[in-house]
Amino acid sequence: MSLLYRIIRDKYRHTPLSTEGSRLFGGRWNPKGVGVLYVTSTPELGLVETLAHAPSVRYEDLPTYWVFSVEVPDDIRYIRRDELPEYWQEQTYERTQEWLIDWLADPDRLGVAIPSVLVPLSYNVLLHPAHPLFDQIRVISQEIQPVDHRLWRA
Repeated sequence: MSLLYRIIRDKYRHTPLSTEGSRLFGGRWNPKGVGVLYVTSTPELGLVETLAHAPSVRYEDLPTYWVFSVEVPDDIRYIRRDELPEYWQEQTYERTQEWLIDWLADPDRLGVAIPSVLVPLSYNVLLHPAHPLFDQIRVISQEIQPVDHRLWRA
């Protein structure tokens, strides 16, 4: 089992393993209509990724975030940077959303770990809800994730 992390807004804290947001809106590695669970290899990366996608509001208006530690079966393929397409860091997601299309349609592994665009030495991990091992993912702990004011520049 691997320990991975997920940071979400307070209003979603009761469904930390939901893939509904990625299904509705898509992400860098999945198109709209295909839900996956995005988690990170470290809580620090989770915070960086969260702040990069946070709304542009005053610090006082930031939502409350929760960090979840999740235990995941060791069925994850780690992709190295030299295996990624040359366009993996593009600002638009059109091409990257197609890169994992075979895995998204028929997941032979529970997860795929891909270097983060923001912190390439750390990994974002996509977990597929249609894989039989997805039901073995367990939330180990949860706590409020503070955002230090020095990290926020709206």
